[in-house]
Amino acid sequence: MKKLLEKANLDYKFKKAGEGHALTGNSSTASQQQATSSAPAVPRAAPSSDAQRAGQAALERFSVHEKSAVKKPKSATATWKHSGPAETSQSSSGTGAALKLNQLKREVRQELAYQEACKQRDVQREVQSTAEPTHVECSTVLSQEGVYFICPVCPVTVLKNELDTHLWECLSKQYPGEPLTTSCSMIHTLNKDKEKVKACIDLICRYLDNICKNPEEEKYRKIKQSNKIFQERVVPIKGATEFLLACGFEDKVLLVEADSEEKFFVLPKDECCDCERLNVYKEVLTSTQALKAKLDRCLKVYKPSSQASHFEVPWDFYNKTAEEVKSEQIARTEEVERNSQLRTRAMREAEKRPSKTYRFTLVRIRFPDGVILQGTFYSRENLGDVFEFVRQSLVSEWQPFLIFEAGRQLKDEKATLVDLGLVPAALVNFKWDPVIMKEIAAAQGQVDENIFLKPEVLCRVQELS
Repeated sequence: MKKLLEKANLDYKFKKAGEGHALTGNSSTASQQQATSSAPAVPRAAPSSDAQRAGQAALERFSVHEKSAVKKPKSATATWKHSGPAETSQSSSGTGAALKLNQLKREVRQELAYQEACKQRDVQREVQSTAEPTHVECSTVLSQEGVYFICPVCPVTVLKNELDTHLWECLSKQYPGEPLTTSCSMIHTLNKDKEKVKACIDLICRYLDNICKNPEEEKYRKIKQSNKIFQERVVPIKGATEFLLACGFEDKVLLVEADSEEKFFVLPKDECCDCERLNVYKEVLTSTQALKAKLDRCLKVYKPSSQASHFEVPWDFYNKTAEEVKSEQIARTEEVERNSQLRTRAMREAEKRPSKTYRFTLVRIRFPDGVILQGTFYSRENLGDVFEFVRQSLVSEWQPFLIFEAGRQLKDEKATLVDLGLVPAALVNFKWDPVIMKEIAAAQGQVDENIFLKPEVLCRVQELS
């Protein structure tokens, strides 16, 4: 039994010491093994089910040997017969073997527990790597639902991304009653690319000029709809064909050859002689201005709240128009060309221009009683526009007041909101002009400084969520 325990203990020590090598082996092999041992440890592989069963069987065998080693004699007589020096030495050796066996047993159990923990950790990592990502939806309340505009044709407020569709519907309804002016408004308002609009207008004016110069020639009175230039310059422009119909052109199908037909815009012969009327049409087309939708301030009044400085603005505040993107691209190209030339420091600083990032901004004006007045502005608008917006909501529109932001007084009413750093949202504080208030108090004897907004504005107060 003693030899068995010594052998088990020796095997455990060899396993703990790691792999060995032959004494006659090459020294380079030993150095490689040392380098390998000094390298970062590779995570152990999880034990297989067979290895776990073998470990449990080994623990059971060790427990059986332990019981046989410390087994007591069955009777007192047997104890008396075996007493003496020999018994003392045997009992001491048996106790030492039992202690070694207990230590070995604990180490084996620790090893199995470590392997089981590694296995659980690997399984957990595998589950996490194969699991689909979970998207947590969080409801964010926007400080402003969107950017609204007032339609220039009808008094309706619509969202920015729905404005073009709404304008097309309004102008289409208006077209039968006023075809000439409405079609010109369509061309200048519904098309964003101004260069294409200009090319279309130039081509239509050329058609009218040719008719005035050659009223008797039939070829100038007809416009072939399948013509390449007509398809590229006129057809894509909204309102262009409506303008031709308003000028008197008729949409007809004519026989071109013996067996083929083509669609044409044809001006009747009696209309060609009235060149004065055609020149008026041309003048109206070139002088018409695009209809501008007015930005709706979306005036809101909120009760006092600790969330006054918390803003969640919609993405419309950051979008840029096609003209802005194109102008920025041109500016970048010009800047690259300028950088390739030698210039002084003064020249470089003079050419610096602030980049335009935000189209709109949300401004909140907090009054001394905590009530908040909110409005939407263009980022390029001046501070004076904010003053005017506040003034229209005051009980005393004539009374001067001050506006502060982050401890500084905003005085320059000609400065833009983007230059003042009030984009894409800002919270400013309102205060009556103290000098004027003293004069009013001296004249009237008493003045109430806590009355600010008109009753029709205060009736719209709501909670700030």
